[in-house]
Amino acid sequence: MKDASSNREQRIKQLSNEDPALAELLAIIHFEWTVRRAIIALGTSSNYEIRQALEQCHGLKRYKELWKKEVVQGGLDKASPVTHKSLNTVISYWEGLIKAFDLRHRLVHGVGSCSTEYAIERLGWAIVAAGDVRTYCLDYNINIDARLPVRRRVTISQSGM
Repeated sequence: MKDASSNREQRIKQLSNEDPALAELLAIIHFEWTVRRAIIALGTSSNYEIRQALEQCHGLKRYKELWKKEVVQGGLDKASPVTHKSLNTVISYWEGLIKAFDLRHRLVHGVGSCSTEYAIERLGWAIVAAGDVRTYCLDYNINIDARLPVRRRVTISQSGM
């Protein structure tokens, strides 16, 4: 990581003065980077398996589903003493994040434009959501901006049988 999330967020906010639509897209990318790292860090499968699942994971609905599978249910399946919240509970304004993703979709696919205020409001929600995920991870002593914990796949040795 070349910079901390807070520095990246500050640069996105600065860009919003010049190009709010582009800044909104970057805010969504920043959120996705954050939530992907959080799923890897908090999940219970190996990092490899989670990264494989993330290759097929695009859009807020899929992130929510993978979070549920890896973070919420993963701990339950392995009798973990930790009970994790669902992603839409971790994020303080879930509906705002949905609106930010909707704008991202419209901008990327060229089916609409937006005013400066509209884009800035939504990029703010995306940045706050990334902060909510980061704070949640810090509650479990995981710094998303640092090296993530490594979980390896469990392999059963044939020689012991």
